[in-house]
Amino acid sequence: MTEGITTRERLILASMDEVRSYGVEGFSLRRVAASCGVSCAAPYKHFADKQELFAEMIIYINGKWRERLEPLINTSGTTADAIALTAVDYVRFLSENPPFRAMLTIRDMGLDNSLTAAGAWPSAPIKRIFVRHARERGFDRDEIRRRIFAVRSLVYGASMIIGTEDSPDDNYFSMLDTAVRRAVG
Repeated sequence: MTEGITTRERLILASMDEVRSYGVEGFSLRRVAASCGVSCAAPYKHFADKQELFAEMIIYINGKWRERLEPLINTSGTTADAIALTAVDYVRFLSENPPFRAMLTIRDMGLDNSLTAAGAWPSAPIKRIFVRHARERGFDRDEIRRRIFAVRSLVYGASMIIGTEDSPDDNYFSMLDTAVRRAVG
């Protein structure tokens, strides 16, 4: 693991790798502790239970995305530009961080509804920008919902497709940018 990070963060990162490798059902805190070089009791010093640990993994990912998102949101350009830029960079973010992608695509982690909703946060900024764009264009509520669905489908589908590539090239991201711009309208 990387020097300079806390044991808590090391446990979070190792837990994401564990979920990626073994899924939620095969998740083992013993393996997580062993991979961090700490005792089996150490995770319980930082997290009350597995549900809290899973929630903290989602919060960690969302924090990393929020850090990356700030400069994107503040760029100039049209709302369509902002949507495409944000959508493409989100897929790039997930491509660069396979354990994050694995965590965010798991639907049943045994989390309560508020924690599951927290996992959906990364797409919320795209939705807010899109709603502003749709109002500028005069789209009705149903049209907004259809277009948001199309963009979200492109983002999640692309993150799964690109995630299977060893090192996706810029052509993939360019195709996604084009597709998102078409869906945005």
